[in-house]
Amino acid sequence: MKSKPKWYYNEASHSGINYSNQEIVEDYDNQHTRFRNYKTEADKISQALGLKENDVIIDMGCGSGELSIELSEKCKKIYTVDISQQMIDLCKNKISKNEIDNIIPICAGLLTYQHNDEPVDAVISNVVLHHLPDFWKMIALKNIYNILKPGGRFFLFDIVFSFPVENHEEYISNWLTMMKEKAGEKMMEESVVHIRDEFSTYDWILEKMIELTGFKIMHIADEMPNTKAFICIKE
Repeated sequence: MKSKPKWYYNEASHSGINYSNQEIVEDYDNQHTRFRNYKTEADKISQALGLKENDVIIDMGCGSGELSIELSEKCKKIYTVDISQQMIDLCKNKISKNEIDNIIPICAGLLTYQHNDEPVDAVISNVVLHHLPDFWKMIALKNIYNILKPGGRFFLFDIVFSFPVENHEEYISNWLTMMKEKAGEKMMEESVVHIRDEFSTYDWILEKMIELTGFKIMHIADEMPNTKAFICIKE
């Protein structure tokens, strides 16, 4: 991996939840399976992107690899990329245990990943872009754009805000209450950290970033409060 200038943003600094902490990593799946169904997510992403069995894709910010494992059944090859070596190690263990041969785990970030193979058919960024401040989000989006084939598809799902800024206390309070009811006290506390220390942004800012990168937004979906999925194409 080519070294970056000293002024470059350090993705390994772990804004918010520290996913280099082994205890947190080991409990990651327990927390997320309370409110996530990875198979359903993979089915929806596959359908949204029109994935084909010969497609090569990248899961940027793969976490523990659960989503990548589900997606591996729907494509030829998947690169699973995460900045946390502990997450990648967990992903590798799952790959070995399940005898999966089309997943390539790589420890790297949105800003530092270097794709040394042919451009890919699709990239997925699922609840990870918010770890970067807005300036660096734009750099990350451009990196993703550059590793896609012409006509390649991009699925971006994240926590994105659209409420009136003057009502932010009410909206955030309601959202945290919902997270507690759906996923428990611990996940609600992680959501507090997310709001305070991470970098989720407004929908109109993120939409403009995506378009300025060169993507065409084909569809926007918002199934849950304060989240949006962008299905994009590289023209």
